[in-house]
Amino acid sequence: MKVKPLLEGKPFMTEYGIVGYSTVVLIACDDEKNILYDCGSKGCALQLKEALEKAGMKPEDITHVVISHLHFDHVGNLPLFSDAEILLNKIEWESANQTPDEWHSIQTLAYLEKRGNLRFVKEGDIISEEVSVMELPGHTPGLIGLRCGAETILCSDAMKNRYELWKNIPLMSQNLEQSRRSIQRIKENARYIYPGHDGMLDLLHENSDEYPAVTLRYADGRQIDIKA
Repeated sequence: MKVKPLLEGKPFMTEYGIVGYSTVVLIACDDEKNILYDCGSKGCALQLKEALEKAGMKPEDITHVVISHLHFDHVGNLPLFSDAEILLNKIEWESANQTPDEWHSIQTLAYLEKRGNLRFVKEGDIISEEVSVMELPGHTPGLIGLRCGAETILCSDAMKNRYELWKNIPLMSQNLEQSRRSIQRIKENARYIYPGHDGMLDLLHENSDEYPAVTLRYADGRQIDIKA
């Protein structure tokens, strides 16, 4: 099994709101399953296809897409993977359909309903020999992560960045207490963590919650300073 980040999420906020650039991870399994964990926002489609190509794959080579949760920045490129089975937690599906908001695309929900090859998964379900489902609620009610082998957890926005890792303070959560428990569970069960909006974290060496300053500059001269 090989775990490879295709897109590295960013912990960005601007004066206009959140920048939806989330982590996408490829798991190439020994049993020839190719699992994608999340698929990013629509604006990242080209980068995602290029990253797959560099990994020696095409969208049609992906056998499973595991959706951590149904926020727009994690599900925008589902149509690229029309041959893949979509795996999702039932609680997440029901919650998104019952309480739609600006984070959930009605078009995405309708697309999944029509598409048909959607399978609900829960805590402990085995996707491949070394890949199993973890329920990590808090950020959303039905968020799921993946346990890959003995040391690696893909956790998406259950723990979005290193700030949440070290401060144990969820920055955005529908249930703060659940989020804190999920973060603690991740920390207790992994060395390598792939969060939703940061690079891979190695708990043996990670000792900083500082982020570099970043500025977005536009052709018309505008610029936006980005903070964690």
